[in-house]
Amino acid sequence: MDAVLQRHQPSTWEQLRSSPIVFIARRIYTYLCQCQTLHEDESDSTIRVVCISDTHNVHNSLPETPFGDIFIHAGDLTQTGTANELLAALTWMSSLPHPHKIFIAGNHDKGLAEPEIRDMLLVSHPDLTYLDNASTSLTIRGRTLSIYGNPRTPGFGPPSLRYPRIRVEKSSDSDVWSSIPPQTDVLVTHGPPAGHLEFERAGCVGLLHKVWKIRPKLHVFGHIHAGRGVERVYWTNAQQTYEKISLGLGGLWDLLVLVLQAASEILFNNVQYEDGTTMVNAAAVGGFRDELRRGAIVVDI
Repeated sequence: MDAVLQRHQPSTWEQLRSSPIVFIARRIYTYLCQCQTLHEDESDSTIRVVCISDTHNVHNSLPETPFGDIFIHAGDLTQTGTANELLAALTWMSSLPHPHKIFIAGNHDKGLAEPEIRDMLLVSHPDLTYLDNASTSLTIRGRTLSIYGNPRTPGFGPPSLRYPRIRVEKSSDSDVWSSIPPQTDVLVTHGPPAGHLEFERAGCVGLLHKVWKIRPKLHVFGHIHAGRGVERVYWTNAQQTYEKISLGLGGLWDLLVLVLQAASEILFNNVQYEDGTTMVNAAAVGGFRDELRRGAIVVDI
């Protein structure tokens, strides 16, 4: 599985050869998201969020971190999760000038699963907010955001940082993500939801099902290095059909349905833009052996 997490971004030919229907569906869905984004009106009242994940001890060799109102690290600060590695990563975060700095653990950050190490690190870095199945509220320029973080990923890391992979047919029955408050504005998880900014169906279907319900303004994650990017989703019928295909549950008929739904949404402009969610896979390392160094991703919400 590490080969999936650390693999380079697949080429166009590799994607097409792997699954032609999924490849075509992803192209249609990506074009639809781009068309919808063009219709959005920008607001003067924005909060700048600087997102990063999967720095794996290379934080000092990354491009300069942009400034923003909130800095969020979505886990895998380290490679092996020792106290010394974690101390170095947290010291780096403390040195950043952002007024609010929030982080969660990743499956590599084993020390954060040990109470003594975790408590020692947090006491020495009081300017950092660590979220583990917990929420915090921030008020910035008169706007209050509720931010929830949960580090768990399917099948990786210490017992307290992992859970069994959820089968597609069981996604609606899973209670792994039941603690996410319904009014969450910013969701921070280590792994991605199924079908979005992931690779080879490594995303969690249970998480996808929950995000459909809460629809946060921003969802920050990482874990799948090849999935790095930004995606704006609007929770439409076309998106639901695309997700069905990406999970391997759809065929040619569903691809035709997706084409018709996408055409309808573009022609009739019937999308509720205020319900949209910005998804960010902010993995900082990439390439076949994590040789790439990629900076933080900035999002305005």
